[in-house]
Amino acid sequence: MTDFSEFGLSPAVLHSLAEMGFEEPTPIQERAIPLLLGRRDVLAQALTGTGKTAAFGIPLTELIDFKARGAGPQAVVLTPTRELAIQVSDQLTRIGHGRGLTLVPIYGGQPIDRQLQVLRRGVHAIVATPGRLVDHIHRRTVDLSGVSILVLDEADHMLDMGFEEDMTFILESLPTERVTALFSATMPDRIAKLARQYMHDPETIRLSKPHAMTVPEVSQVFYEVPFRAKQDALCRVLDAKQPERAMVFCATKRMVDEVVEGLQSRGYLAEGLHGDMSQPLREKVLRGFRAGTTEVLVATDVAARGLDIPAVSHVVNFDIPPDPEYYVHRIGRTARLGRSGEAITFVNPRELGQLKNIERTTGAPIRRGQVPTAADAQERANEILEEQLIHEMNGGRLGRYRAVVEALVAEYDPIDVAAAALSLREARRAPTPPASPVQPTPDRSAPRPPTPDRSPRRPPIRRGR
Repeated sequence: MTDFSEFGLSPAVLHSLAEMGFEEPTPIQERAIPLLLGRRDVLAQALTGTGKTAAFGIPLTELIDFKARGAGPQAVVLTPTRELAIQVSDQLTRIGHGRGLTLVPIYGGQPIDRQLQVLRRGVHAIVATPGRLVDHIHRRTVDLSGVSILVLDEADHMLDMGFEEDMTFILESLPTERVTALFSATMPDRIAKLARQYMHDPETIRLSKPHAMTVPEVSQVFYEVPFRAKQDALCRVLDAKQPERAMVFCATKRMVDEVVEGLQSRGYLAEGLHGDMSQPLREKVLRGFRAGTTEVLVATDVAARGLDIPAVSHVVNFDIPPDPEYYVHRIGRTARLGRSGEAITFVNPRELGQLKNIERTTGAPIRRGQVPTAADAQERANEILEEQLIHEMNGGRLGRYRAVVEALVAEYDPIDVAAAALSLREARRAPTPPASPVQPTPDRSAPRPPTPDRSPRRPPIRRGR
């Protein structure tokens, strides 16, 4: 299938998809949409970044009875995190705006009065985290008797987060006659049990073999790094790779804060994301990362699960993930929707066994690499500078400087004149070094021109490409 029109969708939905830039269905969309439109239950193993939100969002929008608004929600989408609830709500709104779809995201951290106001006006769909939806059910502020469509998004993660009791309560509060779609990156026994108990003869979709759970567009590499050298290794990686956006995963909230502090003190545009942050601050950090004003997002697994940020080119596992499933979800942040990406994992010698277990479970080779050297970082900085210079020379904005240069080259070597101009440019743009360096040993600090061994990193300028 090469066109969404072959699904027999309404003109309003086709128009919305065209506005969103959807050109042809992804594999999960191609298989799931016809089944759900035919009111078949679907059990799908789908990796992050494969287009699964539209795979259930398009049928959901088409199956809603838009004449019945005010009789309670007709669709419920359960997600593990508030961030994912917000993202799913946003995409469903865009898909269904032409048909007049109304919905409300329900999650913790948001004033419940605001949610109650929207619910009283009537909505077609609810996108919720399990705990907050259970709260509404107990308050009798949500009437689920008219729900005919249920979606469990990232069901494995909801179970991992301890929502099994809440999910069971919600499932038993819904009408038994409904269409149910369950999406999960992995298929542990608990998911199979859930499907057997609460789904009606579901059609199973597996887009990948059980032992090939990572997308091939992700280049996977590990560096053997002692704990004390991780911060320096991270800086070398960022300097040598020069990612537009990178995500760094840490095991604890405290480690997130330490890594962010270390990066910021060296001049990197880094922010953290973890569960102790207020919701407004979390949303502010995510807006900055999506907009590109933050180049490195350092996060814990729970905080980063379900984030939809397409342009992440690199994922760094600062701490090795606790199990293969977390590894799959982490590196799923990059190489989304067909783009390429790189996943880098830091391990110490005692963690090599854990890494081998991840490799066996996912079925994808994780090759050994070497931490980039100061020379690697300097070479990449020079490449970027060369690209910027070429762009500037082609831009036709050199008129005011040509007379100065012509006068100087009459007396000095042209190469020395150009080198002096670049040196002056770097000196003027260099930030003030931090009063208390993060690392006391000079040869461990991240290299940046013009003095690679000590100067704090300055954000690269890439606009000239």
